[in-house]
Amino acid sequence: MFILRAVCVAVAATALAACAPDSPDTSGDGGGPAVGVTATTSTPTPAVNSTSPRVQRTKSPSAEVPATLRFTGTTVEGKRFDGSSVAGKPVLLWFWAPWCPVCRGQISQVEKIASDHKGALSVVGVGSLDSAGAIRGFAEDVTGVTHLLDESGTVWKHFRVKQQSSFVLLDASGTKVFSSGYGGSKELDDRVADVVR
Repeated sequence: MFILRAVCVAVAATALAACAPDSPDTSGDGGGPAVGVTATTSTPTPAVNSTSPRVQRTKSPSAEVPATLRFTGTTVEGKRFDGSSVAGKPVLLWFWAPWCPVCRGQISQVEKIASDHKGALSVVGVGSLDSAGAIRGFAEDVTGVTHLLDESGTVWKHFRVKQQSSFVLLDASGTKVFSSGYGGSKELDDRVADVVR
């Protein structure tokens, strides 16, 4: 009976020792925590220094996109268009109406501008002042240009355009460098050439 108790006590002591945390150092040499203080381990949090090269501050996406390109629309194919998608390079916006003979007469000039500066300039047509079907029909006759369906005139209002045909030219920073109401011109070609250099 005495031997059985001794074995049970030894087993219990061994089990407790295995589950207990490391014993604190009580030697008084400063190598461990003081008696009665539970040792805890934690990973130190590095101090944040605003000048530290490890701290990277990111700009919000809207801060990188100029105000002129903070708009959305729908292409004539029914896809969402975000003005931010053309940020970082010059953009020519052409505001037209499908029933406008001047607009139709400018198709070849706009196509040539888009072709001559492909990759260096985004050309976006913005059709309005008519039905969706009429706008789509006109857009089908123009190649090399992304066309927006702007029945409600939202994009026109964003750029303060009040008449067809109008052009708005933005440089790579999104700054308006040229606008022309009612028609394209040799000046339009020259201004485009200036911003894509």
